[in-house]
Amino acid sequence: IYPKYEVPIGDVVLETKNLTGNKWFRNVNIKVHAGEIVGLSGLVGAGRSEVCRAIFGLDPIVSGEVYLNGKILSVKSPRDGIDAGIAYVPEDRKGVGLVVEQSILTNVSLPHLNHFRKGMFLDKKREREKVMQMCKKMTVKTPDYSFAAASLSGGNQQKVVIAKCLATKPDILILDEPTRGIDVGSKAEIYEIMSDLVEQGVSIIMISSELPELLNMSDRIIVMREGSITGELTKEEASEERVMKFATKEM
Repeated sequence: IYPKYEVPIGDVVLETKNLTGNKWFRNVNIKVHAGEIVGLSGLVGAGRSEVCRAIFGLDPIVSGEVYLNGKILSVKSPRDGIDAGIAYVPEDRKGVGLVVEQSILTNVSLPHLNHFRKGMFLDKKREREKVMQMCKKMTVKTPDYSFAAASLSGGNQQKVVIAKCLATKPDILILDEPTRGIDVGSKAEIYEIMSDLVEQGVSIIMISSELPELLNMSDRIIVMREGSITGELTKEEASEERVMKFATKEM
């Protein structure tokens, strides 16, 4: 179920230097290349999600820098992150990723309503065409895009969240536990989407607690413990034992 394509790894797209944020993480140095999937591993509370939230602009950065394509980046809000070319799929899709009582169409178009403006109003036809295009690309299964997001299965809800993020045409896609709580078939479809994206040059950071997922889909795995990076492994070096050794205190 892991359709990982071998694609050429390009130049560094995203880099953090000594990134520190409140009490959750400190002096974090990460590089992500074009066409690369970087897995972030660690136990609960290791600081993985908090690092990515800071990169995206959800949480404040206390010190350190984020560089995008070699230029220092100032992200103080999610809008800054989106405008810079970063998209973030949160771990809690129902609580944060979706407005579940709203339609699929509304959820996908929310981050970029300005693109559908027609004077003081929205161009509903253009909005619907774009949403249909993205949802078909993500293979979202629904009788109608006017249905509430709550009516979908967990896997299809996750694909709506990803469609919403990809509609902003990001250079960096951050996936926080992208397959948690969904069926095997939907997992395989999301892995296929990830492989298609890196083949197109998109860079992916994937936070995951599932070691088979990390080992099979990542080009590199960065392991965190108690807010710091404790190890970095290539795909060839990585194993469940080595990842867990870096994630625990058995050093």
